[in-house]
Amino acid sequence: MPHRTALRRGSKAAAAATLVAAAALALTACDGDKSESAGASSSSSPSSSSSPPSASLDAQASRNSSEADSVTKEAPSPSHSDSRGGAGSGSGSASSAAHAQHSASTHGKSSASASGGRCTTAEMKAGWGAAPDMKSDDQQTAAVWLKNTGSSACTLSGFPGVRLKPANGSAIDLPRSFRKPVPVNLKPGEDTSFTIRLLPEPLDSDQHIIKPSTVLVTPPNETHHFQLKWPYGGAILDQSTATHPGTFVNPVNAG
Repeated sequence: MPHRTALRRGSKAAAAATLVAAAALALTACDGDKSESAGASSSSSPSSSSSPPSASLDAQASRNSSEADSVTKEAPSPSHSDSRGGAGSGSGSASSAAHAQHSASTHGKSSASASGGRCTTAEMKAGWGAAPDMKSDDQQTAAVWLKNTGSSACTLSGFPGVRLKPANGSAIDLPRSFRKPVPVNLKPGEDTSFTIRLLPEPLDSDQHIIKPSTVLVTPPNETHHFQLKWPYGGAILDQSTATHPGTFVNPVNAG
């Protein structure tokens, strides 16, 4: 074979080999592009069964993070709970209950302040009101007033203690009636009263009598008393041992 012909054939073979190699490289590059494109498409679809485990975990972590953020936003912050007087527990119902209890307590104190406390002997004065007819044979009424001389309102409720003291002899304590006490609120300078029901008795009577000289009046729920001079004279039938006495004391503000 001539040398030139051999070189031409060799050149053609080399060119063909070069074309085959180029085609193979192009085919490989094309397959690689298809593979990368398929991988990208799979990773962008969370519902794909061909998703890699790492992608599924990342998606789950993202959802968990979103749920955690949602729960955190719904829960009240400690500072918000504290501002309503709660204990910082984040419980709206507990805070509301505490607030309601505090409001009720505050309202109770305000009412107590408005009505005042119990009237004390030290902040009152006492004196005689309606006078009995000690010459009558009928049951009589003697009234005693009690005046608030303090600087604030106070409340009286119940029976006063009444002790009759003669100039000579033993004193007697009057029994209580069956009337129900009615509380009365006294502003500074105001007064109320109670009544003593009694049976006058002649001085020469053979009945057991007492001739009062002074009367000790103790306001309800107090231990200190007022000492009033008995100004009406006469004598009162002593019924301290009677089952249904006609001489007794009524509660304050009972008329």
